[in-house]
Amino acid sequence: MIAVADAAPAVRDVTSVTTYAWWVQLTEKPLPAPLAEREWAVLPLGLQPGLPALEALLHDGEPVGPILCCPRHRKLYVPVAAESQRSLMGERLGVRRGRDLSCPFDQRHRGGCDGRLWLLPADPRHLTDLVALADRMVRVRSARSVAAACA
Repeated sequence: MIAVADAAPAVRDVTSVTTYAWWVQLTEKPLPAPLAEREWAVLPLGLQPGLPALEALLHDGEPVGPILCCPRHRKLYVPVAAESQRSLMGERLGVRRGRDLSCPFDQRHRGGCDGRLWLLPADPRHLTDLVALADRMVRVRSARSVAAACA
């Protein structure tokens, strides 16, 4: 089990726990295979609902590719097919042009991000399918809403 914690615990004590046995590349570079050889676009997501949705894909046997994680901003950057950027769903979800892995930074983080790492599934040869991921994000949100209503 991997816990991805907020880089500034004095500000917030937020941890996102994953139950999937991810491989971890502790440095941002080099790009993990298959990203170095392919064209791709990027879907930025928050750790929540991003990580549960990605785990739902893996649980359902859907291919998931490498995921860049920024613990400081609690963001995930999911490489998806390059043509996703030009699709209606890609535009609606905010898919960015290929290889744009930049993090937003504000006055507190002028130095940029440190400690970003790659989460790699057992078979990282694929890119994550945007449509399948969007579907799982809707399902995860719905399940959370039902759980909150029942609590």
